[in-house]
Amino acid sequence: MQENQQKHIIDTLFVIALFCLFALSAIFLITIGANIYGKTVNNMEDNFNSRTALAYITEKVRQSDNADSISAGTFQECPALVITSRIEDTEYLTYLYEYNGYIKEIMVRKGMTLDPAIGQDIIAVSDFSLTPINDHLMNCTIAIDEQQSYSLFISVHSGGLTNEK
Repeated sequence: MQENQQKHIIDTLFVIALFCLFALSAIFLITIGANIYGKTVNNMEDNFNSRTALAYITEKVRQSDNADSISAGTFQECPALVITSRIEDTEYLTYLYEYNGYIKEIMVRKGMTLDPAIGQDIIAVSDFSLTPINDHLMNCTIAIDEQQSYSLFISVHSGGLTNEK
């Protein structure tokens, strides 16, 4: 009987040890899965931010692609995409520029000067540059952080790029 009871204790300890091993394995797998999920979410967010910024700028160029309406210039010493439009005989300039870590947009009447902080925040970036390649092609580079930089070539179809404003 003593021997039978000892076998019972060993069986019970074996089941408990097996359960503990299973529980530790489950916790380990959950931890690994959570880390992978977190990294995936961060990568997707960075990808979304970069694509959104580039798509926004590209779409602004496409919707304003009229003769002599698009140029790479500056707004208060910030590199900017400058879009010229005319509304009821008044000329307006829309600037897309980087200021204090954000791509910003502002629309002003031609000749007005405003503080660059007033512009509407579009998306957080660490760097933004526009480089005209020729009369119909511009290189737009956006850095979301110090490690990730994205570059896009934007073609201007009608009229080409005008001189800096």
